[in-house]
Amino acid sequence: MSMVAKVVSVMEKVLGPGLELLAEQQAVIQRKRKFTGQSLVRMMVLTLLKKPDAKVEDLALTAAQWGVPVSGAAVAKRFTQPLADFLRASLNWTLQQALAAEAVPVPLLERFTAVFLGDSSSLRLPDELQTEFPGCGGKGDGGLAALKIQVRWDLKTGALPQVLIEVGKASDAKSPITHQEPLAGAVEIWDLGYFSWERFRRLNAAQAFFLSRWQHGTGVFSEHGTLLKLREFLSQHAVHGVVDVPVQLGVTERLPCRLLAVRVPEEVANRRRQKAREKARDHGREASAEYLELLGWSLFVTNLPPEQLTWREAIVLYRARWQIELLFKLWKSHNQLAHRRPGARPAEVLAVLWAKLMGVILQHGLLLSTVWPDGRRSLRKAARMIRDWTIPLIEALDHHQQFLRAVTPLKSQLSHVAKIQSRKKQPSHFQLLSNPELLTWGA
Repeated sequence: MSMVAKVVSVMEKVLGPGLELLAEQQAVIQRKRKFTGQSLVRMMVLTLLKKPDAKVEDLALTAAQWGVPVSGAAVAKRFTQPLADFLRASLNWTLQQALAAEAVPVPLLERFTAVFLGDSSSLRLPDELQTEFPGCGGKGDGGLAALKIQVRWDLKTGALPQVLIEVGKASDAKSPITHQEPLAGAVEIWDLGYFSWERFRRLNAAQAFFLSRWQHGTGVFSEHGTLLKLREFLSQHAVHGVVDVPVQLGVTERLPCRLLAVRVPEEVANRRRQKAREKARDHGREASAEYLELLGWSLFVTNLPPEQLTWREAIVLYRARWQIELLFKLWKSHNQLAHRRPGARPAEVLAVLWAKLMGVILQHGLLLSTVWPDGRRSLRKAARMIRDWTIPLIEALDHHQQFLRAVTPLKSQLSHVAKIQSRKKQPSHFQLLSNPELLTWGA
C-alpha cells in the first residue's frame, strides 16, 4: 500500500463511523436530531484546519456540506464540556494511528535505526482552567493555566511515536515521554531540560545512543577517574578549537561516554554571556566566572564512538533538533493552536484546541505522504497548500476512490512548490545532513 493510500485510510478511520461509539461514551449526543459524533468532529477538525480563526458561521457552513443545516447560534450552543471531552477522546484515538514515511536516503541518518528528537511546547489557557491544567505562573506561556505538548519525533521517517498532553507546570525531565523503552541502534537527541544521567544509562544499557549538550555542574572525570576542571582542561587540550576525548560522567556512579567541545566565535560567546548575566540578575544572583568562560564552548556528551560519528557530524546531528522547534512553530503559527475567540468560555477553548490538535496530526500525515520523501521539503510551504485543498478533501471524504484521487495530485503539486533551495553561505538543514563538511563552525 502506498503512503498516500495509508494516510487516506487513517483519515477515513479517525473521521469515520467509529466516532459514534466515542460520542456515546462521552454522552455528547443526547438525541440524534441533526448532529452525529462523526459530523461534529468533521465540522470542528476540518473547518479549523482550513481556517484556524474560524467563527461559528464558518463551522456551520462546513456542517451544511454534510447535510447538517444548522445556524451559527446552534453551533455555539454545542460548546459544552461533553463536547470538549469527546474531542479529547477523539484526539487520543487519532494519536494511536501511527504513520511513518519511507526514510530519506541520507547516509548520516542511515547509521541509526531511528533518530528521535524530543521537546515540549506550552500553550497558555484561560485562568479558569488552572485546576485542570495548572501552569507555572508568570508571563508568556507559563500563566496560571497552561498545557504542555510533549513530542518525540523520528527524523528518519517523520513518525510521531509519542505526542503527550501534560499540565503546564509538569517537569520536562520527569515526563513519561522520557521513559519510553529504548530502541537498540537508535539515537535520542533532547533539549537540556531533559538532561538525565539515569536516562543516558538506560539508553546505553539497551545499546541505544544519546547525544546531548552537557549540563553545567555535572561531574566530568577522565577515563582514569580524575575530576576534570573543564575550563583549564579545554584550554590545554583544544586542537584547532576542538576537544574530543573519552570521559566518565557522574559523581557517585560513572558512565563512560565522550566529551565533545567546540570553541564558538567570540561574538556568539558574548551573546551567550550577556543572556546568562541577565538571567542571573533576574534570579537575584551573579553568573560565575567559570560558567561565563565555558559559554565560549559548545559542549556535548554522547556514547557514540568517533568511528561512528565524527565531532562535526555530531554537531550537525544535534543542530537537526531545531527541526522540532520548527514543527512547533508550524503548529502554533500556521495552525494557530493558541488562538481563541475573545470571550470564549473554557469549554469552547478546550474543544477548539483538541480539534486543532487532531487537525495538525492529520496534517502531519498528509505531509508525510506528499513531501517527506524529498529531504529539501518545507513543511511550512506544504502546510499552506494543504489548507487550500481542504474543501475538495471534505467533499471526497465519504468516497474512498474519490478521496484517494483528491490526495494524489496534491503530492505532485507539493513536490514542485514546497522546497527549500540550496544555499552557499548558510547551508540548509538537508545540505548539512547530506554533507557535514559544509559546517563552518560548531555553535
